[in-house]
Amino acid sequence: MNRPRIKAVLFLCSIAALVAAVDCFSADITTLDGKIYKDAKVTGVEADGVHISFRDGVVKVPFNQLPPELQRQYGYNPVKTAGIAANLAGTVKRVAGQMLANFPESVAKNPMPIALLVGFVLLLTIAVGKWVKSRKRKQRLASRWGEYRKSEEWQRKRALVLKRDKYHCVYCGARASRIHHKHYSSRKIGSEPIEWLVSVCERCHRRLDPDFE
Repeated sequence: MNRPRIKAVLFLCSIAALVAAVDCFSADITTLDGKIYKDAKVTGVEADGVHISFRDGVVKVPFNQLPPELQRQYGYNPVKTAGIAANLAGTVKRVAGQMLANFPESVAKNPMPIALLVGFVLLLTIAVGKWVKSRKRKQRLASRWGEYRKSEEWQRKRALVLKRDKYHCVYCGARASRIHHKHYSSRKIGSEPIEWLVSVCERCHRRLDPDFE
């Protein structure tokens, strides 16, 4: 092989490597709570969220924190999810009613199986109702946190905490770029005392606040 051909092959290999690198880290991803992941790419999908590889590592982000376009891409619909859970209670009641209606007469005359079945249905209905309420409450809370962390008030408080801690992680001493809430209260969103906040690095933040990644 002569020298011009060798140069051509090396050039094509360089172009291929560059294209592969661009494909691996395609774009920045900004979550609903204002976190930005540079050069990010979705590398895994689970039932409750996705794994994102970005410039500083890998994190798991819940579906309800993904931007709308990624929620649609991975089939997440919060309204539909809540509707499915709410319909489950009605389905349980309807199926239980059909089972009672279809019981053989000899079984229907015996109160013990009916009482046990009714008790089971009531317990299941209560459990489903609590799950639906809990999920809706968490979604509302996540939405409120997301809106607050986009506000100018949070940005001022964040800058004040970083400056107070001299941009060092209070746990390991590394360069701090995130803020960790030592305490959370749904009643104090936007009015949490500054003493509740400390500066942390990315690694410590992932360890301390895995649900907010």
